[in-house]
Amino acid sequence: MKKNNFGKKGKKRKRIVVYRFLIIIFLIFSILAAGGNIYFKIASGAVDSSNKQNIVVDIPDGSTVPEIARILKKNKLIRNERVFISNAKNTDKSNLMKAGKYKLSQSMSNDDIIHKMIDGMVYQDGIKITIPEGSLSTDIVNKLVNKGLGNRQVFVKLFREPKAFSKEYKFLDNSRIKTLEGFLYPETYYFKKGSTEKQIFSKMLKEFEKNYNKNVKAYVDKQKYDFYDTVIMASIVEKETVQDVDRDIVAGVFYNRLDKKMKLQSDAVLQYGLPERKSRVRYKDLKVDTVYNLYIHDGLPPTPIASPGIKSLVAAANPKRTNYLYFITGTDNKNYYSETYEEHMKYAKKYHKELDALEAKDKEKEKKASESKNN
Repeated sequence: MKKNNFGKKGKKRKRIVVYRFLIIIFLIFSILAAGGNIYFKIASGAVDSSNKQNIVVDIPDGSTVPEIARILKKNKLIRNERVFISNAKNTDKSNLMKAGKYKLSQSMSNDDIIHKMIDGMVYQDGIKITIPEGSLSTDIVNKLVNKGLGNRQVFVKLFREPKAFSKEYKFLDNSRIKTLEGFLYPETYYFKKGSTEKQIFSKMLKEFEKNYNKNVKAYVDKQKYDFYDTVIMASIVEKETVQDVDRDIVAGVFYNRLDKKMKLQSDAVLQYGLPERKSRVRYKDLKVDTVYNLYIHDGLPPTPIASPGIKSLVAAANPKRTNYLYFITGTDNKNYYSETYEEHMKYAKKYHKELDALEAKDKEKEKKASESKNN
């Protein structure tokens, strides 16, 4: 019996030792975990909360989160690369961090930096130029030259030599493309004083390529459209529409006309071929024989007629399919669509009547203003 009691006591002592060991292990892991959490929290915070001195870093296009972390660590803006990567992944938006220049400081936490990059709050330095959608190349060059950026003759020469950029931008390696019309992407740019004309155009071409590949290319490939024809169509849509809601419908109308071998009869394209832009196309203008007079010539014009924005590019690549063959933009800036010529003429007559009335009203105002000035 004594032997048996001793055996039971021995087993009990062993269990106690095991329990104590497990408790010690648990405590050690708890301490390590707590310590790890403390370190993680510290490493996620600012390098120096009192140092607000600005540091400008440049994040290249296509940078991964680990590459961004390395750049930030090199500039002493984060404490630990792995912690920064973990912080970025925890947002579930790390793929939205944008390239560009950022003005940062050691007083910013990892989250501050990450959210600034997700929001694309890039640091802009240099001369600001805004190119609106639908700008012609002449408008763009005028803006640049008027801001003291480059020489007009050099810009014009480069504009007519797309092959000078085709090594970097493969989409320009196309025998049909004779100028850069349509590819000088409408956007707000910041150019450093002293930038060359080629650097300026190259930046615009880079924006076109980036936006086309991201938002348009998949549609073009799916529809099996020609790349250059799509850009040409987008430029027409840009100049022929006022409201975004109409862009894909207008593109569909033009494609319907092309399918039926009908002339596009676009006033916007006709205007591009005239010596100077007019407030209103007249009947005599329809007789002017240029390659941009689609009242005379079939198909698309030989080149784009402006720089289309992304919405027009998407519309041209992914048009809305309807049975419409005609449309007219009323004096209220709304589009009126028709399937038949007869229906279209009703809208056209109403439009011209309203336009004549508006023009007469404007002339009367001018007359009264002139008389008042003379008196």
